[in-house]
Amino acid sequence: MWDLNRAERKAMGAALVLVGVSLVTRTLLAPDPGRLEGLDTIDPATDLAGIEGEVVAALTREQRAQTPLADGEQIDVNRAPADELRRLPGVGPSLAEALIEERQRAPFREPADLERVGGVGEVTARRLAPHIRFDPGAPRPGPGPGARRPAPAPAAAMVMGCPPGGARIDLNRADRAQLESLTGIGPALAARIIDDRSENGRFETPEAVTRVRGIGARTLARFREQVCAGAR
Repeated sequence: MWDLNRAERKAMGAALVLVGVSLVTRTLLAPDPGRLEGLDTIDPATDLAGIEGEVVAALTREQRAQTPLADGEQIDVNRAPADELRRLPGVGPSLAEALIEERQRAPFREPADLERVGGVGEVTARRLAPHIRFDPGAPRPGPGPGARRPAPAPAAAMVMGCPPGGARIDLNRADRAQLESLTGIGPALAARIIDDRSENGRFETPEAVTRVRGIGARTLARFREQVCAGAR
């Protein structure tokens, strides 16, 4: 037996009590592994890697949002994602989302249109004007009576389809190797995409791929610009 004085024995006793309380607490409060749901659906080889990738992607977007505009740089308010809009002076996360929500109702055509967004007044619109641009392809008011309407775009060039030239990977036709070439997609997720489209039919839009287990909005954002959803 250790030769301890009274103070040392009291200190050791207190430490043993704390250890005992900790063990009892963990035993009582720890969840029953048999009751945990969804453990059989976890694929450590892909799901954990996907989580890590999403964290990296989120940090990258946040870093981009904090990057000041370069001299003369302008941002397209009809196309830019939230992290790009946040680079505009005075635009935070809430206002960026409000701009995106409003442009989905109707595109912005001039700085004054920004005043449709709550929190943006005339002064703010004037302050943003030198730093923004408007996509010339954004819808414009219809032509007047008798005006000649432009011919419709070819089906191959439609936004919901795939652009000509094979610049993007078609989610509805791609084989496993092509899918694995996408950012954030490994063998397991590539196989799930193929299985899903075989069982549930084609992806109507690239966003529809989020119905595949393991692919959420953040994962899609990593490869969204690399894919399209063509007709099968």
